[in-house]
Amino acid sequence: MRARTLLGAVAAGFLFLGCGDDSTGPPQPQSVPGELAVTVSGGSAFGGIFVTVTGAGITAPAASGGASLYYDVSGTTLSATVVGATLSGEVLRFSVPDVGDASDYVVAIQQVAGTSNQPLSPAAYSATVSVAP
Repeated sequence: MRARTLLGAVAAGFLFLGCGDDSTGPPQPQSVPGELAVTVSGGSAFGGIFVTVTGAGITAPAASGGASLYYDVSGTTLSATVVGATLSGEVLRFSVPDVGDASDYVVAIQQVAGTSNQPLSPAAYSATVSVAP
């Protein structure tokens, strides 16, 4: 009789353990692949800009507004030169594995050229990365 009681208690224990919650916390949000945009503001009209964007998984860069793009992606850095007649606002888009991580991407303006190809001060401009509309 004692063996049956012990066996029943062990079986009940396994049943109880099997009913537990296997999760380790709240469900993680799903990644949402998509595009981020680089927007430039400040300074005067410009015809070319060289920027670097750092962040994981950058692919498929494209110039905005019919401008030309020359780029290289090496590791987690996109080096991009965008050239057009007159550039302003959004100048570049690129694809990422999760647009929810947009704040993890950092853009830096390296050089700016005016519409007549004269050098302009990069300090007169600012650039931001945001989810593309």
